[in-house]
Parts: sequence; structure tokens; C-alpha cells
Amino acid sequence: MASVGIHHGPETYSTLEVRDVETSRLQYLEDSNKEAVPHPESQYPQPVFIPNAWDSPGTKASGTDKEAAVAQEYNDGNAKRRICGLSPGVFKIVLVVAIIVIIGAIAGGVAGGLSSRNRGSDANSTPTPGPNPEPERSENVNVLSSSKLAASNFTDPQGNIHRHVFFQDPYNSIITRQWDSENKTWTTMNISRLLTTSTTGPIHPLPGTSLTSVSADDRWGSLYEMHVAFLEASTDSGHTFSWLHASNQLGNPNFWTYSPSSLRTWNNSQLAAAWQRCPKDDCVGSYIVAYQGPEGSIKTANASNWRNNTEPVIRANSVSSVASLALVPSLFGSYVHGLTLASQKRPNSMGKTTFIGDWNWKEDDGTILGDVEPSETRQFAATTMNNWTEALFVALSTDGGLRGARWDGETYNAVPDINFVDGESTNFSAIAMTTDATFYGISDDQIWEYTVDTADPSTFRFASKVYP
Repeated sequence: MASVGIHHGPETYSTLEVRDVETSRLQYLEDSNKEAVPHPESQYPQPVFIPNAWDSPGTKASGTDKEAAVAQEYNDGNAKRRICGLSPGVFKIVLVVAIIVIIGAIAGGVAGGLSSRNRGSDANSTPTPGPNPEPERSENVNVLSSSKLAASNFTDPQGNIHRHVFFQDPYNSIITRQWDSENKTWTTMNISRLLTTSTTGPIHPLPGTSLTSVSADDRWGSLYEMHVAFLEASTDSGHTFSWLHASNQLGNPNFWTYSPSSLRTWNNSQLAAAWQRCPKDDCVGSYIVAYQGPEGSIKTANASNWRNNTEPVIRANSVSSVASLALVPSLFGSYVHGLTLASQKRPNSMGKTTFIGDWNWKEDDGTILGDVEPSETRQFAATTMNNWTEALFVALSTDGGLRGARWDGETYNAVPDINFVDGESTNFSAIAMTTDATFYGISDDQIWEYTVDTADPSTFRFASKVYP
């Protein structure tokens, strides 16, 4: 396989690292930390017209002595009853009109009060700039509730461990948290923001897109790359996957480039990636992405030619739709040149497919874990252990639970129960693992880190809160 060759010319990027969640569009970024000052709303009086019934004109009979007529009425015993100086008929009319006016005034006051309160609520809320998407309607403020997770790591020549954890914020921006073991700090970078002014950007990841990441290093100690792949909507129907590439993580960690792909995927396809080491000492290896094609088969794309529509690795009728995937490097002879691909096989298992060199994949290569129902599974993740001689594959169920299988170099052994020691929240909605037996999970709007006990992979020990 050819080595990575996707690079772009030098560009100027912001090196600003943000502590809080940033938005993916420039308008958001300018306004996201500004306070919206509400404008007071005036409660205007409601004009109400009330007729003065007591001023109603009377009827005047021409040529009649009024006093004589009244005296005559009393004298005859036929005097008419009057209410508040009005005849009963007129009084009833006035009363009905007054009741209608009062009811109308009350209704108008209530409606005006509700309208004023709603206007006041709108004024106090943070506005969303027009052309940008609104944040997801959820209680989450840190992580998109449908966000997936990706993670990768490398060790520099000084022995310092570098980790990247990728996720989406409520505005669909791709965020990375970076760990530097020398400084023992997590820092935040909004990659979507960095690429808004790039000649290769901006990016438009789908909300809740599958994410996969891999780091690349070689034995010369001169190559430290970081890659992350995600799904975007195509210009016509369907989705394609795209990727972000940082080619100098030690010298310029804020320099990222964006490369779209024309390779079509199954809508909401899951993704998995691995760095395949070169079997020789004079090459660096290849970056591999596994994805589900639009016809349902599982395919791989290689850094030597991302636009090459490769032959299926696993047939469509063998896997479920939106198949869970995990891909890890494995020993092939004395070099880490092999690959092991876990996929959601039908009817209900985590199947094994291995790469044995020279573009040859062995599709039906056994079962990693049985009784894995597709409708009850969210995703897979995997890691290597004990200097690439062992591996651990895990499946996240829809109820947030986790179980797995350990490869001990000869066979797969089920790990039905995983114990999170000293753990915080463990009801995970998304998971990821690095190649050095580190586990990450999203739960309760936060991201948590655990280390796998390689002697007993059923034990995950709490390490830290990654975000926020």
C-alpha cells in the first residue's frame, strides 16, 4: 500500500485554543460569548369604549305637560317601575353591554400579559444568527446528544504521550481535546472554527456523524500525523465521507487540512480507521478507513487513492444495515502490518475479517463475539494490548452497557461483564478506544477516560474527566 500523500499548501490558521464550546460558523463565534441584553417591554393600556347609558336621550312628546302627565300616572296607580332611573328594558340592554365590555377587557389583558412575557423571554434568550443551524434541542450544553466519539494517540521521541479525543458540540462543530503527558493538561480545539477561513474548508459534518481517528508515526521518529474521518451530505443524494489531516502534530498542532471524498456511503454509515505499518524499514505505511458502501457491502479506502472505488471486503448480504465496525492493526509476521476488522454480521454476531497482505482480505475468518443483536447494538470499538500480541473488542448496547471479547493470541474469550472501577457515570451513548488500551465514553453530557487492565480486560479503571 502506498503511503499517505494528502497534503495542501501552507495556510494561515488561528492557533487560538478555546475553553468553552465554540460554534462551527463565524457568526456564532463572534456572538457566542456575548450577553444578550433584553429590551424592556411596555405594557400598553387597552382602550375600552364603554357607552354612557345614563346619557341616553329620552323621548319628548310634543304639546304635552310633563308634570301633569306624571301626576296623572301616579294618580291612576299605573306608574311604571324604574331601575337606577332607567326603565327595565333600557337597564337590561345597558347591563348586557357592560358585561360584554368587561369580559373583553379581561381577555385582552390576559393576552397582552402573555405576549409581553413571551417577548421578554425572547429578549433574554441568546439569539441564533440567521444562516447558521440552531443548536440541538436538548438539555446538553457541552456535547451533542447524538455525538459519536473517536480517539487516537502517539508517543513522541521524548516519550511523551499525546492523545486526541474527537466529538461534536451542540452546534455540530468537530471539537478535539488534546492531552499532553509532559504538561499533564487537556486543551480544547474547535477544528470546524479553524477551517472556516481555510481554502480547503469550511466543513459541514452531519449531526451525529460517525467519527473515526488514527495517528501515524514511524520508526524514524519524524512522522507524527493525526487523521479524523466523518460523514458529509453529498451535493446530490446520499452521503460521502471526508477527512481532516494534521501532518505536523509536534511542530504545528493547529494546522489542519480538509479533504472531501467522492466515495459514497450507506446513509449514516459507521466508520473505522487504522494505521497499517509498513512491512519494511524504508516506508511509513498507510491510513485505512473502513465504511459501508451505498449498496450495503463493507469497503476500505486507502491513502494511496481515496477516490478508488475498491472491491467489497464483506458482502452486503453478510452484514446488517448501519453495521457497527472496528478496525485495529495486528501482527503479520514480525511487523504490525496486518489488520483485523470487526463488523456486525447477520444475524447476530461480531464477525472477524483479516487482512493478510497484498490487498487480500479473508472475509469469513471466524466470530469474535456471539449473541450481538444488530437492533440492540450501537457501535463497536477495539484496542491492542501487550505489544500488539493481544486485542480487546467491545460492543456498546443500546441500553448503555458494554461487553467484549479478548484475543489472547490464539483464541477469542468472551468478556461478558466489564467492571468500571471508581467510575463516574457509565451509561454511555458513544465510545472509542486508542491502540494503547485506553477507553473513552460519552455519558451525561460529559466525556470520561478509563484505562484497560491488560492483565484482566474485564476491569476498566477510571482515569479522568476529559470534557468539559
